[in-house]
Amino acid sequence: MDEFELREILLRGEDSEHQFKRKLEDQDKLASEIVAFLNSRGGRIFVGVEDDGSISGITGEMDNLISNTCNDSVKPPCQVYTENVSTSDGLVVIIEVPNGDNKPYQDKKNQFWKKKGADKRRITDRNELQRLFQEGHATYADTIPVRDANFYDLDKSLLEGVYGSTTKGETLNDDDELAIQQLQGIRLMKELRPSLAALLLFGKEPANFFPELCIKAIWFKGTERSSEEYHDNRRFEGTLPEQYEQAMAFLRGWNAKKQPAEKSFNAPSEDQIPEIVFEEVLVNALVHRDYFLPDSVKIYIFDDRIEIISPGCLPNSLTPEEAMKGIGRERNPLLLRFAYELMNYRGARSGLMRVHKNYPAVTLENRIDEEEVCVTIPT
Repeated sequence: MDEFELREILLRGEDSEHQFKRKLEDQDKLASEIVAFLNSRGGRIFVGVEDDGSISGITGEMDNLISNTCNDSVKPPCQVYTENVSTSDGLVVIIEVPNGDNKPYQDKKNQFWKKKGADKRRITDRNELQRLFQEGHATYADTIPVRDANFYDLDKSLLEGVYGSTTKGETLNDDDELAIQQLQGIRLMKELRPSLAALLLFGKEPANFFPELCIKAIWFKGTERSSEEYHDNRRFEGTLPEQYEQAMAFLRGWNAKKQPAEKSFNAPSEDQIPEIVFEEVLVNALVHRDYFLPDSVKIYIFDDRIEIISPGCLPNSLTPEEAMKGIGRERNPLLLRFAYELMNYRGARSGLMRVHKNYPAVTLENRIDEEEVCVTIPT
C-alpha cells in the first residue's frame, strides 16, 4: 500500500473493519482489539494514526509486541499480517487481522469481544457465544438436545416414515427404549432428549418449546412496513414441513390474485411470479437460518415487492454474490440430512441459481447489523 491509498482509507474514518491507534503499549488492549476482529469478519488496525485519521507516525519496533500478543494473549493463538507504510508525516504500521477460522476467540482474561461499528463490545449473551461456536464449527444449533423434551414429544409415525430411508431400510423398533437407542444412533436424540432438528421436523407440537420459531406473514397495503393497514396477517406454526406448506399456500393465494396488466379485464388471473421462486427461497430460509437466534422467518408482501427474511447473517464470510452462484456453507447439517425426505429440498446448492434463472430481478441482501438475510422479489 502506498501513502496515497493509505490516506484515502484514513479519510473515510473508523468503522467495523478499520481501527486507528496512536501507539501500542499494552499487550492486553491489543489482544482485545484483535479478538474483536477475529470474532467478527476481520479488519485492519492502523498504528500511528489519530482518532480523526491524521497521521502522527510511530517510532520503535513493534513486531515482538504483536507476535507475543497473538501467541500469548489470544486464545486460541492466531496469525496476523503486518505492513509498514512510510508517509511524509511518519511511519504507519498496518495490522491485518483475518476473519477467524477457530471462533470463538478470547483474550488472556477469558473475555470474548466482537466489533460493533467502529468500537468493540464484550460478548456476554449465551446465544451469541453459541453462534460463534457454530461459526467455528465447534457446535451446531440443530444438534443440541432440547431441555424438558422427551421421546414422547415426537410423532413416531413421522419418524417411521423417514427412519428407514436414512438407515438402509432398517425399521424403527416398536419398543420405545430400543427406538430411543436407534434415534440416538442417528443423532436425533441425545441423553434421552430430542435434538432441535428432531422437534422441528418430527415434533407433535414444536411451538410448545419454540413459539418464536415460526413463520410470520403480512400482506401490507402500500410499500412501507410502517403502514398501518394490511390485507392479511398470518402466523404459521408446526413442524418445518407444515410451516413450509402453509406459507406456500399463502404465497400462492397472493400470486393467483395478480392479474397481468397487459391482459384484458375478463382475462383470468395467472401467476405473476414463477412458483419455483417461492419454493426455493422459502425452503432456504427455513433450513439455512440461524437457529441460535430466537426469531421467526418473515414474509412481507408490499405493493411493489415481496421480502422473505431469514434470521442470521450469511455464515462464514459467505457473500450474497457467492450465495447466488450456488456457493454454500452448512449451518444445520442434521436438519439438512432429513430435509431431503420431508421438504422440497435437494441440497445441490442450486436453488438460488434456479431462482435467478427463472426471475433475474430477485436480489439477496446480507444485513449484518440486523443479523438477517433478506431476499427481495420485485413485483
